[in-house]
Amino acid sequence: MMKALLFCPVHGNAGLKQYFPDYPVYLLPFANKPAIEFELDFCFLSGIRDVVIVSDEESGILRSQYRSGETLGLNILCEGTGASTSLKRVIQQKKSFFRGCDLLVFSGLFLPEYDKRNPRELNVGADEVKGCSYGAAAWYLIGRDRLENLPDDWNGFHDGSPVNGFAVPDIRDYYRHNMRLAGSDIEKYNLPGFSEGRNSFVGRDVQIPGSARVKPPVILGNGIQFGRGVHAGPNIIVGDNCVIDNGTMIRDSIILGNTYVGRNLEINGKICGGNRLVDPETGMVIDVMNESVLSEIEQDEYGRCPLHQRALACLLLFLQALPYALLRPFLEYHSTFVECMLGNGARRTMSMNTYVLPRESFAGRLFRRLTLDKFHLLPHAVAGKVRLVGNYLLEANVRNEELIRNLPGYAPGIFSYSEYLGHENEPYQLELDEQYYAYAMNCWFNIKILTGILRRNLGAEGRPLQQRGVLE
Repeated sequence: MMKALLFCPVHGNAGLKQYFPDYPVYLLPFANKPAIEFELDFCFLSGIRDVVIVSDEESGILRSQYRSGETLGLNILCEGTGASTSLKRVIQQKKSFFRGCDLLVFSGLFLPEYDKRNPRELNVGADEVKGCSYGAAAWYLIGRDRLENLPDDWNGFHDGSPVNGFAVPDIRDYYRHNMRLAGSDIEKYNLPGFSEGRNSFVGRDVQIPGSARVKPPVILGNGIQFGRGVHAGPNIIVGDNCVIDNGTMIRDSIILGNTYVGRNLEINGKICGGNRLVDPETGMVIDVMNESVLSEIEQDEYGRCPLHQRALACLLLFLQALPYALLRPFLEYHSTFVECMLGNGARRTMSMNTYVLPRESFAGRLFRRLTLDKFHLLPHAVAGKVRLVGNYLLEANVRNEELIRNLPGYAPGIFSYSEYLGHENEPYQLELDEQYYAYAMNCWFNIKILTGILRRNLGAEGRPLQQRGVLE
């Protein structure tokens, strides 16, 4: 049996931290995938299920990001340590946890190579130590008996063990390894998004107008908007929730998440993040003060209701106000008060009466046919707190929090694709619906969902008033 230790000291990564002060070092994206997840994926594919993550500064951030590790199929324990604590001391402190097991160790910012299509099993003799160091980064395989008597100096241990990869000591290596991932066989890694052919991964809700040109290899995240006449690629990586405005040309570059790139720019061989432009070859950093050129997009902007949906919600609120006021005196109804999840990034929630369910009567049936059971939710969409059409409203609990980890950019709406199909009370089918919606969502699809639900309800004479609510 083998366990794993991921030692994540921040103090040895000053060469990267100065360029990305707002990013946790071990969550820096490589091909839109956090660095530490390459190590976690490698552990899972090697048959390891128990992982300890120890960090001197980012233990709380990593703990909130991965919790117990269930969504990755792992048992993860995150702990903190002092800034001067050595790897050997960490292993000694955790010796009781590793006792009787072989140990895989990743130390520092190290990205192992692996192929999810052909996983390989790790082996080490009970009294062996294998490994290799790359400056501040290293990996080791330590036999169960050798754990009791570790050598003082591990540098130089390397005997053809199957753990290959690369360290990332500075900004130049960060750029080169990202370009390497974009231009090589990226399908062997577990990357977010959907494969759109060789060397192309595209996330959900990516809007590319007909006048734009995208040339592979490219890796695009979620919620990306390309303007008219954009030329993107080859060899670009664009993170989640980015806007590339009209006429801009980008190649051989990395655009970090939540970044606006202005009009008619030419970006070649650069890293853009917020209002910061980095030349990875020279290390030069420019903080752009003109927001029309380069700026940061608020991270929760993706989950907010777009302006066109807010306008539709306002129109629907106006049209439903009179029938609601006329029917309200003749109705007896109850509501379902639930704490709902608003996003999977900041774990935001909002308490609301999700559905209003009238008693069976003529007024109740008319109330339902006019879709007035959601009238009280429309002000939330008008205010931009939720979408008019979006993901299904999910109750804030552990199970649903794990579910939306597979739905990057989860943005709940008053109306949903699952409701359109009538699958509100079928949890497993609802999950499949949400996965499909995450891939297929666009403006016209949302309009189809909204008009379909309104038209169906209007013609659903005699449809029973059943209890509907968030997935539990």
